[in-house]
Amino acid sequence: MRKVNICPRNPTELERASEFLGCSSDEYGNNQYMCLSNAEKTSLFEFCYDGLMGMKEKGYCLEVSEGKLTTHSCVEFLFGCPNEPWKSHEFYKYPACQAINTRDKCYRLDPSCPTYTGYDKNNETIVEVSEIKDPNVVIYSVLGAMLVLLVTIIVYLLWERTKLKKDYRDRPGKHENAQLMEQREDGVLENTESDFISIHEEDVAGINVDEVQGFQEKIIIRSRRRNDTETSVESFVQEDDDELFSSASKAR
Repeated sequence: MRKVNICPRNPTELERASEFLGCSSDEYGNNQYMCLSNAEKTSLFEFCYDGLMGMKEKGYCLEVSEGKLTTHSCVEFLFGCPNEPWKSHEFYKYPACQAINTRDKCYRLDPSCPTYTGYDKNNETIVEVSEIKDPNVVIYSVLGAMLVLLVTIIVYLLWERTKLKKDYRDRPGKHENAQLMEQREDGVLENTESDFISIHEEDVAGINVDEVQGFQEKIIIRSRRRNDTETSVESFVQEDDDELFSSASKAR
């Protein structure tokens, strides 16, 4: 095993390091080059593994101890821990598992690991936490950008709507149109009244003169009959009074 300060961070660097060490592939064609922290977290080591490059459980980092592969739980890491089963020859996809604090012998993304800002070229790996990408950062950045864009669009639409309303209220021809509408409404009312009067005048003019005269004659005849009836009643009453008065005189 060869001690190093940094492990490959992509397939290109891995192939270069593998060629340098002369590593081969397993029976399934997987590169047997490995670069891991030792179990004591005191250094990183690169080596050619002589076994099958199998699958590893999620939530675990690989370590090397006396030439054998071991695992270390990373579920408490701030980020960077494998969240799905992964292939051991793809260790470079999880740099959080190679970021170690050699002074305090711990993983730098473990919350219990003391923060160490110094650098000792003889003891400390140069994998910085800032170099490890948090996949959630990309998601949060995209969501934040979309939210800002949405708010900007809403504000612009509200401003445009307010501007259009103001322009319409201030438009010179608006009051003229209102006056024209009022004049049209007044004209409709006047025409309606004129039509109503004309219709009544036509009704009165359409009555036959003979019918009017006949109606008047009927009224006169009825009045005469009523007068004759009243006169007859008065005469009858007068005759009864005379008879009563005569009978009373004879009785005396």
